[in-house]
Amino acid sequence: MRILIKIFLWLAGIIAVLIALCYATGNGHIVKGVRFTYLLGRSGPEIDDRDFFAYGTIPADDPQPWPKSPRYGRLSLTDEQIIALNKLNTVGFVVIKNDSLLFEDYFEGWREDSVSNSFSVAKSYISVLVGVAMQEGKITDLRTPVGKYLPEFDKMAECHKKITLWNLLTMSTGLDWSESGASPFSDNAKGYYGDNVSKLAMDQPCREEPGQEFDYISGSTQIMSDVLQKIYGMPLNDLVREKIWKPLGAENTAYWGKDRKDGDYKAFCCLYATARDFGRIGQLWLDSGAWKGKRIVPEDYWKASITPAKLMDKGEPNNRYGYYWWLATVDGMQMYYCRGFHGEYVVVIPQERLIMVRTGMKWEEHNDVGHPKDVFVYTEIARALAAEK
Repeated sequence: MRILIKIFLWLAGIIAVLIALCYATGNGHIVKGVRFTYLLGRSGPEIDDRDFFAYGTIPADDPQPWPKSPRYGRLSLTDEQIIALNKLNTVGFVVIKNDSLLFEDYFEGWREDSVSNSFSVAKSYISVLVGVAMQEGKITDLRTPVGKYLPEFDKMAECHKKITLWNLLTMSTGLDWSESGASPFSDNAKGYYGDNVSKLAMDQPCREEPGQEFDYISGSTQIMSDVLQKIYGMPLNDLVREKIWKPLGAENTAYWGKDRKDGDYKAFCCLYATARDFGRIGQLWLDSGAWKGKRIVPEDYWKASITPAKLMDKGEPNNRYGYYWWLATVDGMQMYYCRGFHGEYVVVIPQERLIMVRTGMKWEEHNDVGHPKDVFVYTEIARALAAEK
């Protein structure tokens, strides 16, 4: 018995030292990360971790249910399509065609009213808010330095003075943010599990000149959200509620995660909503930034958001990123989409008036031009369903 007690005390001592070391080295987020992952049998962030963190609520004030296609309820997945969807643990799959709900299915106990973490799909919502701010005259020039809106940003480093809103939107800030979904020491991990995400983003040093290279870093979106909240004098959840959730008629309450109860919104990720409601941002962008005829963002801003930003990308001209929207082609047709860690997707194919939403627990490796392979698999399933008579 004494030996067991000694072993217990020895282990407790080691754990205490490791925890102290984490905090002493500025890695206190690891303690929280371990608590909400490995101690719960998880290996990282998951789509159902909303209640692990503080969050703000985004009520559905004026729900507008999706109109249903005459073919809704008459279509079904083939065995091969089900296998493809289940391969990476899809939990929600929604297809919208010609402005109407065509098909939906849910797996692993999820339902049409289940909310899922969208991870970086949230970035595209920040893009929408920037467009709204331009429509309302709150922002007039995207080439404006960030410091005009956030004077404290310029005080962090001399190089920050060159960074503009356009640099934030196009992921061309030149900031040295470590974008990794695997390393517990990355800035992504610190932002996700830490308790001061805005300061983390604002404190980033510069690695290169802004406006030259596409370099996807989540800190860019975090800073942009601070700009928006400063301009409007409103917290992010209220901004989304007033400018997006209510005008677009979202059917279910959504949630946006925070780094602590009285802290900052984790704007680079962590919007929790239903697959159906995620589809609304796709419909908004399918209709050039208008909702049922009412313009939400300027048409020229919408167009720029789905046009490759004039940057270099790994030695080649950028052709895969606009304003927090990913750009690709399918069968020679334009395709733009939101995407999140674990394979959360909102895909728009304007030529076919088609929107596909997929939520799930895993995603596949990226192809040689930087797109996850599975997004094209799900898109083809949606296209096949839409083509059925």
